Amino acid sequence: MTLGSGDANPYIVLPALILFAVSAYRCLYPVRYEHDVVFHASLFSSIFATRLLATFAEVAWIFLFAYVLRLFNLNHVGWVTALSWLMVVQVVISQCFVTTAILTERLELYFYEESGWLLIFTANAIASAYLYLTVGGALGGKEVLLLLSVLFGIAYLPFETAHLASLRAEMKRNPSPAGTASMPILMRLGRGLKRSLMVKKPPHRCGLIGRLRRHHLDVWLLRHPGSDLDLLHRDRAPSALTPDPRRKKLRRSTNQQDG
Repeated sequence: MTLGSGDANPYIVLPALILFAVSAYRCLYPVRYEHDVVFHASLFSSIFATRLLATFAEVAWIFLFAYVLRLFNLNHVGWVTALSWLMVVQVVISQCFVTTAILTERLELYFYEESGWLLIFTANAIASAYLYLTVGGALGGKEVLLLLSVLFGIAYLPFETAHLASLRAEMKRNPSPAGTASMPILMRLGRGLKRSLMVKKPPHRCGLIGRLRRHHLDVWLLRHPGSDLDLLHRDRAPSALTPDPRRKKLRRSTNQQDG
């Protein structure tokens, strides 16, 4: 089914296309909003660009969930319709929280954003379960979408709860900088916008590999003292496992002279 076909529902197809396109883009240009970590040193991988696209994708995603709830609400149950629209309102509020968190470097706003996602998928799971049990038999096989929403909620909600706990712990470990907090709001937003466009910190992709390789190098040097690599290694990157005997000799002679 495509958007141009006669039987396509644009309220379903268009949000799905937006979500698919932006998800593919974010796979190519992954970022971490906290601490401005990006994968590529490119404008396309900037925090601002990826967050702007993610805003449209996430609103479209939740609008799609909400529309399906209203579409399958055959009995026009009022609280189901209300929950579906509250989901859309909440995702917009969450986008405001995450964008403000990026621009102001206030970690507590990430917590409020993720709390919004917890509310959204709790509401979606409850409404989906109700519709599946009450009108599922009249949907002609489409009730599987409601079942998938329920199963997704069961799997997602414990994960999100744990994520909120980790965010709270990180807030306590890394409170917002005092200097930034005292800054006028317009100046802080302008500084944050510039940072989200320009600052690009590469991820630490090789930290574990480097530590493992360094251990093997230390072991090899212990077994092959006096090699060219050993001397180069001592001069450039002294190791705790392979202390340089020349430094010991120099320290010993210095102590003798002082004595």
